[in-house]
Amino acid sequence: MTKKDNITMSIAAASKRRYVVLRADQWREVEALWEAGDATLPELSQRFGVTERTLQAHFAKHGTVKGSAAKALAVKVTARVQAEQAADVEDLVERAKVIRDATYTAAEKVERMIVASLDAAAADPGQTYAAAASVKMLANAAAALERLHALKKSALGINDDDMTNADLPVLVLRDLSSADIERMRQEEDDDADIVDTDDDNEIVLEN
Repeated sequence: MTKKDNITMSIAAASKRRYVVLRADQWREVEALWEAGDATLPELSQRFGVTERTLQAHFAKHGTVKGSAAKALAVKVTARVQAEQAADVEDLVERAKVIRDATYTAAEKVERMIVASLDAAAADPGQTYAAAASVKMLANAAAALERLHALKKSALGINDDDMTNADLPVLVLRDLSSADIERMRQEEDDDADIVDTDDDNEIVLEN
């Protein structure tokens, strides 16, 4: 085949090539597919019947970037996820505060009841054994409250590191026997001091 024949065939092929003009809605579809990153130039060229060069020129003219829509969607999704996570954190903080306040209120109530029992035993020796039983019951109640407090935190997935400010207050109680209460009553009769420490809410006797 001569050079002249090749030129003749190229001219014939060019004459058979159909010039395609896409409608506006077709171009919008092309742009959407390109921005979504779901198609390549050869695929778009074959599907819509235009050359890759035409597609490239159109994208450059209109600033159409491949995958830009997917990136924008990813940014929106990320922002929404972050907002939802922030809302979850705020909800946990509020729940933690409720647990903290309820625990502190219960601790104060138990403390007042213990002090009342000790005062009753000091005022009336006949109340010594009743006070001992009351203090033991209150100690068990405090332990039960502590377990419930831990159960609530576990159910919410909260640990002490998640708490704001100081840790939740914990009331530490010691079981007092009848002998302990009797000794306390005798020491009070001898004008001994009873000191209530702020560190752990324990009642400490000073000899």
